[in-house]
Amino acid sequence: MAKHGCDVIVFEYLGRMKIPKGFYGARKLRFKLHGWRKIGIQNKVEEMAHCLGMRISRINPRNTSTLAFDSSEKVERSPKKDLATFSTGKVYHEDLSAFYNIGARYFIRAIQKSTSETKWLSLQAKVPELVIRTSQTLSSFISLQHALGLPQEA
Repeated sequence: MAKHGCDVIVFEYLGRMKIPKGFYGARKLRFKLHGWRKIGIQNKVEEMAHCLGMRISRINPRNTSTLAFDSSEKVERSPKKDLATFSTGKVYHEDLSAFYNIGARYFIRAIQKSTSETKWLSLQAKVPELVIRTSQTLSSFISLQHALGLPQEA
């Protein structure tokens, strides 16, 4: 991480995960154990990152894997494979869309923190997807860059 010039690690905020209805017995216990393991992994990475002088940032996980990164609405998940089908017909690994959306939300939040409230409201008028944080995707980040007039990275 440090050898690649990275200074922040972005995670989804897991917090207290709600157990879905219909989970009972061993299935409920398995769900809890998976949740605790994920939180344990994040805590260990956080300890290691702080030792290296890196920061940790957590973003809202809602709809990160549900929404397509190209703003073509929701994706259909394949129950047998780790594939997601976009409404445009493209097929990607289901976590790819989530990774893009997690990174985009982090950068959108960083831009929002560094701009004034009046400028942010004018940007929201140009890019309506910015109003609701849980609907922000990679395409809304790209639209925000266009609205700001920032150069596009390849």
